[in-house]
Amino acid sequence: MSRLSIEIDAEQHRQIKTLATFSGMSIKDFILSKVLPPKEEADTTEQLLSHPENKKRLLEAVNQPAKDHLVFESIEDLKDALGV
Repeated sequence: MSRLSIEIDAEQHRQIKTLATFSGMSIKDFILSKVLPPKEEADTTEQLLSHPENKKRLLEAVNQPAKDHLVFESIEDLKDALGV
């Protein structure tokens, strides 16, 4: 991991911190979002599988016999079923 330091005056720091806070981001994340191109959003399945408990639940559901499979109408239904 590398560190980057810049010198800014107190007013600039206040403005950046305020903008970051209102964006719901840390100063670091806010600055990076303005400077670097956005990363491609991970697909929803990848996001769900990234959490070990979700992955376990999804794999258990997939391994059930076909007649026991649940069908979800939306991603919100799936999230509700997973408790996320």
